[in-house]
Amino acid sequence: MSTVDTEPAVLPHGVRTFAILSIGQFAAICGVTLLNFAAAFSVYRTYSLLVLGIIYAMPFVILVLASPLTGALVDRWGTRRALLVSNAGGLALVATLVLLPIEHTVPAWHGLIIIVSVPLLKALLLPAYEASVPFLVPKRHIGRANGMRMFMNGFGAALGPIAAGPALDAVGMTGVGLIAAATVGLGLATVWFATIPAAPQPDSTGSGPAALFAEFRVAWDRVRARGGLVDLLAFFAVVSFGIGFVEVLLPRLVVGFGTSAELRAVLLVATAGMLISGVAVTIWGGPRRRVRGLFEFSLLLAAAMVVGSVRPDVALIAVAAFVFLSCTSVILGNVQTLLNVKVEPEFQGRVMGLKNAVYGVALMAGNTLAGFGGGVFDPLVGHDRVNSGALTPLIGGGPARGFALVLMVTGILVALFVIAAYRSRRLRTLEADLPDVTPEDLAARPER
Repeated sequence: MSTVDTEPAVLPHGVRTFAILSIGQFAAICGVTLLNFAAAFSVYRTYSLLVLGIIYAMPFVILVLASPLTGALVDRWGTRRALLVSNAGGLALVATLVLLPIEHTVPAWHGLIIIVSVPLLKALLLPAYEASVPFLVPKRHIGRANGMRMFMNGFGAALGPIAAGPALDAVGMTGVGLIAAATVGLGLATVWFATIPAAPQPDSTGSGPAALFAEFRVAWDRVRARGGLVDLLAFFAVVSFGIGFVEVLLPRLVVGFGTSAELRAVLLVATAGMLISGVAVTIWGGPRRRVRGLFEFSLLLAAAMVVGSVRPDVALIAVAAFVFLSCTSVILGNVQTLLNVKVEPEFQGRVMGLKNAVYGVALMAGNTLAGFGGGVFDPLVGHDRVNSGALTPLIGGGPARGFALVLMVTGILVALFVIAAYRSRRLRTLEADLPDVTPEDLAARPER
């Protein structure tokens, strides 16, 4: 089955290695994300909304399509080599862009190169980074490690859209490229000097996409055989779908009655929720009973969606957004920890690729349906004021309350799904039914 004779073991100084590696990968992700958003801003200023829509949709599509293949590469190469390739590719990309004569505008084909390359690199970097956790961190600290990862994800996600415009105005695309080169170079250096244990490698039947997809199918068959993991991924997909709805509806909800400054304040408070919860989980480690924690925090997330839709009030929406993203961070970290603990080391890369593909599909579906959802209720709610007297006590009055009704209905549906999911014995008892298979657990098992 494998080319490695012994089971991988956690290094004595693995936590320190993971912390250094995390700082480097955090810098690399921030750099390429800043570059991606700067290119999008530049194209937005120059080209049509159609081009902009393609630019924003393309990263998700590429991430979804590439993740099964890149996940297979992670298991075939090992996490360290995969991280080296993704970081070196990012450095080559930004170094090439620095040499291009770009200042404040980006030609369409240059922007296309950036926006295609960045998600391809992230599709390799993310599963490699996520799969490295059980190899470097003792099992008792995996929840804390994923809390740190969620903090860094939250900060990186906020940095791109906030800093890209000012950075583009201040130093131009060449300057942004130099910043990205420095951050990706730091990430590459931390991987170069890191030691990461290798898992048993899958039997290779070739080097093309078909062979990689066949290896991915083997991992999917393994997940399907452990039915509770399928239920876990389905649960993760529904929560991700709700996140996609909120991403689109929250700005429209606030702008419908408030100012752009109030929207920025709401987004800042929401981002603070993800950052604070990431720090809290890093210290706390997350719920001891992780599946039960998924149910509890998902119900709280659904409640935040409903509460945020009941009145056109900036303070109320800001509090709801804070709770929503706080719960999101805990839920995503919990799912990641369960997969790190319940999936064998040799399948970690492919299962992380599967998880990222599920997330991308669900998020895109939520984004797309949310964009059309407000119009569905326009005849009932109205555009400038609520037409139905029965709805006013539920969602308040004023413009854009159709989006509020969509958000409320979505929150209720998510809550109903969580209640229904609790009835799934395979998910509810996943922790007890599936043994832990981290490198630490496997190394401790006696040979037969």
